[in-house]
Amino acid sequence: MATRDLAALLPLAESIADGSPIDWAAAEARASHDDKAIIRQLRILANLAVLHRSLPSDPDAQSAPASVTHRGATAPAIGSWAHLALVERLGGGTFGEVYRAWDRHLEREVALKLLRGTDTADDDLLASRIAAEGRLLARVHHQNVITVHGVAVHEQRVGLWMELVRGATLEQLLQKRGPFSAREAALVGIDLCRALAALHAAGLVHRDIKAQNVMREDGGRIVLMDLGTGREIDRTRRHALPDLAGTPLYLAPEIFDGATASERTDLYSLGVLLYHLVTGSFPTRATTIEELREGHAKDAGVRLRDARADLPTAFVTVVDRAIARDPVRRYASAGALEADLVQALDDTVVLHTAGAMAATAPAADAVRPQPSAWWRSRVAAVVAAVALVLAAIGWPVYRVFFPPAIRSIAVLPLKNMSGDVSQEYFGDAMTDELIGTLGQLGSLTVISRTSVMQFKGSTKAVPEIAKTLKVDAVLEASFMLVPGKPVDGPGMKRVKIKARLIRAGTEAHLWEEEFDEVVSDLLALQGRVAKRVADGINLRLTPKQEGSLARTRRENVQAQEEHFQGRYLLNKLSRDNLIRARDYLERAVQIDPTYARAYASLAQCYKSMDIYGALSRSEAAQLTVEAATTAVRIDDSLPEAHNLLADAAFLYQWDWTMAEREYRRAIELNPSYGFARSEYARFLMAEDRLNEALEQARLAEAEDPLSAEASGVVALTLYYQRHYDDAITARLKALQLDPTSPQQYLGLGRTYAGNREFDKAMAALKEAVARSGRAPFIMAELARTYAVSGQRQEAEALMSTLTATDGGGSHLSAQYHTYVYAALGDYDRAFEWLEKAFEAREPNVLWARVDPRFDSLRGDPRFAAFIRRVPPAP
Repeated sequence: MATRDLAALLPLAESIADGSPIDWAAAEARASHDDKAIIRQLRILANLAVLHRSLPSDPDAQSAPASVTHRGATAPAIGSWAHLALVERLGGGTFGEVYRAWDRHLEREVALKLLRGTDTADDDLLASRIAAEGRLLARVHHQNVITVHGVAVHEQRVGLWMELVRGATLEQLLQKRGPFSAREAALVGIDLCRALAALHAAGLVHRDIKAQNVMREDGGRIVLMDLGTGREIDRTRRHALPDLAGTPLYLAPEIFDGATASERTDLYSLGVLLYHLVTGSFPTRATTIEELREGHAKDAGVRLRDARADLPTAFVTVVDRAIARDPVRRYASAGALEADLVQALDDTVVLHTAGAMAATAPAADAVRPQPSAWWRSRVAAVVAAVALVLAAIGWPVYRVFFPPAIRSIAVLPLKNMSGDVSQEYFGDAMTDELIGTLGQLGSLTVISRTSVMQFKGSTKAVPEIAKTLKVDAVLEASFMLVPGKPVDGPGMKRVKIKARLIRAGTEAHLWEEEFDEVVSDLLALQGRVAKRVADGINLRLTPKQEGSLARTRRENVQAQEEHFQGRYLLNKLSRDNLIRARDYLERAVQIDPTYARAYASLAQCYKSMDIYGALSRSEAAQLTVEAATTAVRIDDSLPEAHNLLADAAFLYQWDWTMAEREYRRAIELNPSYGFARSEYARFLMAEDRLNEALEQARLAEAEDPLSAEASGVVALTLYYQRHYDDAITARLKALQLDPTSPQQYLGLGRTYAGNREFDKAMAALKEAVARSGRAPFIMAELARTYAVSGQRQEAEALMSTLTATDGGGSHLSAQYHTYVYAALGDYDRAFEWLEKAFEAREPNVLWARVDPRFDSLRGDPRFAAFIRRVPPAP
């Protein structure tokens, strides 16, 4: 930041630290574009500081000890249960007791909810409920949700032990201090939105949100307690009787009509809680269930504005929407409610006046720091001033309001909400397109398709998926194809997409939005979704990126349908699927000869058909080059097309200058294109640029963390570097990701052989042979390993079997003959087969410079002469 900007920000930081009034509107009006975002963050810090001053610690309460562990460990026990020493009874009722206890295993104080003995069926039901509470809460890890350590049955009593929260419930604070300000309630509400987002992401509803079930810890943390009435979300169940778990005055109206609890009913309860905090009352008042039901039916509630006229309009609007009688009018997610509360919080303090400050911050307690030495360094001044605020409100609170910037994202497979499985291809295609579009934003890392598609149909919670993929945010979306509108044209369909962006750390919903577009305008739709993601994470786009997202191209719907169907089959790699995919893709480009994306997919199909033996190498080479070249000529901005052009130049044309240029172009267009990085790494290996290759392979692995192929490329690079121990580790990781892959077992066996661990090499290679259906090239690798381990007879016998069963070895790559004869020491025959491999332009020849299997030939002049011909001049 420039020095001239610091001079403007310094007074704001000082005023936040010492509680002076701030004219925020004037400050933001004078600020530069870059400083406006910082000023908005400082406004939230100011609100937090004011809130902290307005909530002094209870002078009658004992201070928390410096060492909780010491206190719990040394306090005399009044009893024991399982491994817990009971230190103090905190409360109780007909269900049992709550104790402060010492956990001897965890060596920490805990709160123990201990059920009395189970003698009746009702007791068993209650015991089952507490056990269920423990299991449900143990699935959620969030700073605003009580942490459960365990649940067990001991001596016929069920116990649930959890973190011990020292503080007061919101109801206790309300009774002691009176109604909260809108600012205080909004800050509490934001924390509770994040807690609910975590619960809902884990597939749970709370069902009993109320002031008695929320605690404000002595340090200021808001903690959602007691999930005893909670359970898993069930979107299909309808209750014959009302689902009246929870406290009636907080329950949503539809619950009384037999609806099941849901995310929206939890958010209604949160709205009632906010209403209660600022009024001390409830929107619908009654003394019996029947009165409450009747009040909801007649919409006889008291409006928040009528209950308290001095509240800011923005806050009132949020609460009114949260407690709307019609569930459709309410917030659809905790993230959406949180976003509006943050905005309401921002709007409540445009200008602090001295009078307003006096109303919330006791003047007698205010200590104004003297900024004497601060002026020596403007940078140090801002840091010190903000540090004072952080010291007062606590770093965890700061992290809630200023979480780290989002640098990585995963696009989960779009969910098909139509119930029509024949539409699955469309969802997969849209997932691919969104991954590709977001990947072109440059500064955002987007996880590749291979990894995210493993979560298609998964029931795992978003936080768990985010942790597995190591991302900062997750884009979750669903789609449905519906008939078009009359203005769309005859037979036209529309796609409705509902998307939400979720921050991984707090599980907060950054935004939630619905999109509706005709299927012929999908490029524009993808651009709008990507732009919404960029805006939601404050990602600054370059003019070029802005222009790219704004592009439109009205697709031929029939061609698009053929393309999507073809790509769906293309991703299900098998010989038969590739043949069917080719038919779809060739029809797509026949229908629309300007369809660049379909040409790129067709080039990928031809190349894959070569690998799976569905096309001859020469035919695949010609068709791949033609299709990729056409795709680039039509649309030079397609990274997939440039990557395929690079593959064709490298593997088929042996034009390495062109190959490097095209690989670099593909990665430039989409820096998150993990597959292109893996392919580029293979190219760099062939050029003996192994350090550069490993760098690209590692980047590809980070962008595709669940891809066995990406991890396999890392392992291959390490193998070529002769770092065999590291290569084995990487190959074992790849096998964990895909335990059935013959290729990974082949690579592992080859690496074990390089490390002279021949028994392990044989075992891995025999597994590869079995899993591949006795593929000749894998059997040849086993023969080579027999030879290098000194088992010459076994090697020769296996090669004889191979050549006898496939007509003299015509089905076995010439290159593999070279490997085996080199291992046997028959160098003349090895070079004879090597020349045949060169003439056939077999791909394995390209890595001759680095492949350890050629090491026994490197001292021969014939090998040096051979290497000079690889690759030939373009």
